[in-house]
Amino acid sequence: MKKVLIVDDDFLVRTYLKQMIDWEKHGFYIVGDAKNGREALEFLQRDGADILIADVSMPIMDGIELTRWARKNSPRTHILILSCHDDFIYVKEAMKLGIDDYLLKNDLSEETLLDVLNKISFDTEENFDMERLALIGRKKLREDFFKAFNAGEMEKLEKLAADAEINSKFQSAVTFMIIPQKWHEREQLLTNAERENFLSAFIEMTLNTCRNLLGEKVQPLIFDSQRGGFFHWGLIVDGGNFDIATRLQTFAKLYFNLELKIFISPPKISLAELSNTWQKIYAARADSFYLDEKIFLLEELSPLAEKITDELKNSGRELIEALSFTDEDFSVTLKAFREKLFGAKLHPEILSTFIAELFESERNLLPSPLQAENFSEWFSRLEKFLQELRTRQGKDYLHPAIRLALKYIEMHYREDISQSDVAEAVHLTPSYFSTLFKKSFGQGFSDYLTELRIEHVKERLKTSSEKIKGIAAAEGFRDPQYFVKIFKRLTGLTPSQYREKFLS
Repeated sequence: MKKVLIVDDDFLVRTYLKQMIDWEKHGFYIVGDAKNGREALEFLQRDGADILIADVSMPIMDGIELTRWARKNSPRTHILILSCHDDFIYVKEAMKLGIDDYLLKNDLSEETLLDVLNKISFDTEENFDMERLALIGRKKLREDFFKAFNAGEMEKLEKLAADAEINSKFQSAVTFMIIPQKWHEREQLLTNAERENFLSAFIEMTLNTCRNLLGEKVQPLIFDSQRGGFFHWGLIVDGGNFDIATRLQTFAKLYFNLELKIFISPPKISLAELSNTWQKIYAARADSFYLDEKIFLLEELSPLAEKITDELKNSGRELIEALSFTDEDFSVTLKAFREKLFGAKLHPEILSTFIAELFESERNLLPSPLQAENFSEWFSRLEKFLQELRTRQGKDYLHPAIRLALKYIEMHYREDISQSDVAEAVHLTPSYFSTLFKKSFGQGFSDYLTELRIEHVKERLKTSSEKIKGIAAAEGFRDPQYFVKIFKRLTGLTPSQYREKFLS
């Protein structure tokens, strides 16, 4: 008896298939059914199956992804794909992956199903396709090698290379890091199958480029990596040079409409040295942030600054103040800020922190340097963001520094804080903070703080029997006589009268 697993997101289709033929009479039995590829994958991992009958189009994980996984991890499972006429493009993709056969749902009948099932040839344990197992094993060994190379585990490389039958003797090998620009946006437009096809085509183009330049005997090594959260390829070529990088850029743009950023290491002769330069490239890739070029030699990159100078902090404060200036004055201040930022050449991570602190209340809307290809692109996004912020300010929108000030005041109003203290906390000069605060609330800082304290006192008087003097002191009033005077002026009642009114 051969075990059969049925996978389709349509319950009626699954039921119809299970009832279509007398499975056991013909040497098969249904071991289970699943409504999507993920459920089927879990079943195959747990129990296995001899035959997988799967719909090509399903939610969560479709038949293409399920086939790809099964071919890699469950090679003895035979696969029969079901599809509609409109899905035939996906059937072609499944056929490339090595399915045994397919059936159109409109043509599905007892006869057609049995005909396909009877065509499937089941290998015995002794004559199972050993070459397929060998291919899977070699692929796994190569993956282990590239994983160690990428992680800098240099002591393992020679043995892993030998196991994977990778040549480790070089005359003058160069490592390239190839970063596709705007990859995240590009990837979102691709289905899983389209993504795999694209990656395969790009790798083939890269290998052909190397061989066309250096000869057919060249054996380039290429791997893809998600290390550090960004996608990139690694390429090792004996005899590699700058021309390879320029041609890859040309062909990537011509055939894939893709811009590349490429880093090139100095030539080395051992795997350990190549892995070491790969780690250096990975660490130094951010050093290209202030350069508009697309190809970089590792030895020509300079480390970026990781310290924010007082001059730059002052320039940031000036920019915050200029948000309410005229267009011309704001433009001049923004230009000066850009020049200081560019001259400082902060590491993108430090730059990201600095900008987030300047516009803390807007940090979720800020364009991040870590998501930009270079400084020019990021600053253009920042300028657009600031212009939008200025527009919102003219529509009952609180200045970001004032938002921060309100948070600071709410946290510290019980303390002896001054206008200068708050201005410093939000990176504004006291005079500009005073002007901005009055513009936002129609009253000065002192009056706002006093009224805030009184509101908190009023809430406690309504519910607490504590001594009035103690409540006032706890809410920031150090002078009892001043407190009584200001309370009566703002409420028309003494604190005792106010309490009696609410507690009686």
